[in-house]
Amino acid sequence: MNSRAWATLGASVFVMALVQFFCTLGGIWIALCAAILLPFIALGLLRFFEVDPGPVWMVLTPVAGSVLGVVIWAIAQPKGGDPLIWACPVLAWGVVSGIVWYRNRDARRCGLCNGGLAGGISFDCPRCAMVVCENKCWDFDKLRCKLCVQNQVPALTDDGRWWDRNFGPRTPHGRCQLCQSTATDTDLRNCPKCGRPQCRTCWDDANGACSRCQWKVEDLPARLKEFLGQ
Repeated sequence: MNSRAWATLGASVFVMALVQFFCTLGGIWIALCAAILLPFIALGLLRFFEVDPGPVWMVLTPVAGSVLGVVIWAIAQPKGGDPLIWACPVLAWGVVSGIVWYRNRDARRCGLCNGGLAGGISFDCPRCAMVVCENKCWDFDKLRCKLCVQNQVPALTDDGRWWDRNFGPRTPHGRCQLCQSTATDTDLRNCPKCGRPQCRTCWDDANGACSRCQWKVEDLPARLKEFLGQ
């Protein structure tokens, strides 16, 4: 984990320690209820800051917060207080262990960040076929995984006959209306519906759709066509 992840874990432990401490001041039952809620607070904080510490640290974070909160409470109690309060860390451990088990019951992992896919939304990238998580590795705007965005992995074929069949012949003049490449530098193809010229790269980047009239080529690769259909 990087320094940002460690800082997030430390801040989460501190917040949960405060929650546990102040709840123990309200009595044993409030303290036990707080111990049950700490794992859910931890999940919420780590999800909000987009940190995936792995199952071990996911268990230790709320437990450490509960232990720290109870220790502070014990130091502040001149007469010791109810010893049942020390059951709070055990209760927090039991709840968070159940949550982690439930989330990791599916052995599938994200193909990019290696995070668990159980309990979350995942996508089969139509370009590389890799299964990736929604949270960090999927690009909703381009409808592909972030690795394919980074490496500009194409979805459409290089076969000129396919392009002639679906778009007509290459345009000998003009510019791509998206990247402004000229017809002498790139292969321009007009939209069969509105006539707007786009280069092959931009047609591919738009998943075969016209950026102006939203016309879509019908003869898409099966994987991409199935995904867009869904």
